Amino acid sequence: MNSRPPFPSSPPSQPSPYRYLGRGGGERPVRLQIIIALVAGLILVAVPLYLWRRPKPESIPSADAATADAGAYAWDAGALADAGAALAEGVKLSPFTTIKCENPGPGTTPPERCDHVTFFEDALARAIRDNVQCAPSGKASITVSFVFEMDFRRKRTNVYAGKSTTVNRAKTKELLRCVKRAMPTPDWGTIPHQYVKYKINVMATYPASDSF
Repeated sequence: MNSRPPFPSSPPSQPSPYRYLGRGGGERPVRLQIIIALVAGLILVAVPLYLWRRPKPESIPSADAATADAGAYAWDAGALADAGAALAEGVKLSPFTTIKCENPGPGTTPPERCDHVTFFEDALARAIRDNVQCAPSGKASITVSFVFEMDFRRKRTNVYAGKSTTVNRAKTKELLRCVKRAMPTPDWGTIPHQYVKYKINVMATYPASDSF
């Protein structure tokens, strides 16, 4: 009987193809475990450092302190309002009088036949009362004659101190500036009126100052 020829052996210079089977799969779990261990170590070191060095939150003011501050602010606002009201009550205003009113063309209208433009009269009275602190002061009471002009065609107004003012007009500049600034911007098309131009007057009497 013929015997089978032996299988040819692999050349010595070539490694066996089965020698490294499973080697790569063994290295990967080891590397993954090393990476996980390093990350865990960094977390264990970083978290305590952060908790130790983080800034401490500032203390929140108590509700009682906030309530006290709000009460003090309300008291200050109320005191200022009362002081302003006391000053406003100190000034006395005469009834408004119309010096003249006119329309384009010949002829004049007697002042007693002129209509009252209540928008400007009310606004001027309010501006005078709200700006008493701007008025000049003296040992005796002071009277300022406010003359107010309005022109509906040119949409202009003007206010100045009249001849009946009992102090030097130079002393009324600050008062007039305050009153002009407090006057509202008129919506000329909605204000009832019969004439184009008006000149009106109101007398404001301020009490004597206690500082003299």
